[in-house]
Amino acid sequence: MRRSIWGSLLLLLGYLLIAPPVLLFGPLAGLLLLSRPSTAREWLWIFATGIWSILWLNQAGDLAGQSARAFAVLLTGTYLALTVWRPSAGFSRVLATAALASITMVIWMWHFDVGLSEVQRAVEHDLWTHNRELVMRLQQTAPQTGALGLLDEVSSMVRTVGTFYPALLTLAGLGGLRLAWAWHHRIARRPIGPPPPRFAEFEFTDQLVWGWVVGLAWCLLPLPPVWRSLGANLLMVWAVLYAIRGLAVFSAGSKRVPTPIIATVTVVAMFLLPFVIGGLTLLGLADTWLDFRRRLSASATGG
Repeated sequence: MRRSIWGSLLLLLGYLLIAPPVLLFGPLAGLLLLSRPSTAREWLWIFATGIWSILWLNQAGDLAGQSARAFAVLLTGTYLALTVWRPSAGFSRVLATAALASITMVIWMWHFDVGLSEVQRAVEHDLWTHNRELVMRLQQTAPQTGALGLLDEVSSMVRTVGTFYPALLTLAGLGGLRLAWAWHHRIARRPIGPPPPRFAEFEFTDQLVWGWVVGLAWCLLPLPPVWRSLGANLLMVWAVLYAIRGLAVFSAGSKRVPTPIIATVTVVAMFLLPFVIGGLTLLGLADTWLDFRRRLSASATGG
């Protein structure tokens, strides 16, 4: 039990360091309010997460910030509505929330005549603004220390983040909803719906495999650039989802492996991360047809 709590705390802190906290705090505050809070702990969490979310949403900002805030509001509202309408223990509710919020976001951008490329350029501008001091130092020291290569890497990173900003924001939203769901069941006295399943049981509908076909078609067919950009972002989201599914399959199968071997494999995997992620993605994709965890369960029971 303690190990589970510490693991949840590490996941929470890690998420808050790399993703917009409002994508977790907003849904969590809403879920706690809907569960009829009656304890001081529940109201403390509602106050802390709610006030932080309101302050963040009221900040002034450019197009990139406005887009992130609009997506956060759409994601939170959609998730709460789906939770009240039909509570579910499956990850499909989280995926449906992200899909509906993304579609609504596209309609919002079309209504206000905002192009995807404009948002991506605004994100790149923000990143350059926040790293201006570092860039200036690199430009000053490049001739003497050979930091020009590092400057090129920073430029490449900024362009990559701008290109895949919709995918990164969607993935952050998925992670935030999943964590909010888990912490809601830890905090609320009367939580809504069933708790989330264990990570080793992570899965989603096999019909999502068609997302690969759609993403590849948008990237390869002679379509306008905005469609190719959407296809690339869709493929990135699908790759991460199937890599997580592959990691869940590995987690389910690793229960029979001694801990020292698992620790050694984890250390080695850190140095081969791109290959490991690719392998996990293929494993998750193969699980669509082979259902490895069912086979493992059958073999464990002698079936």
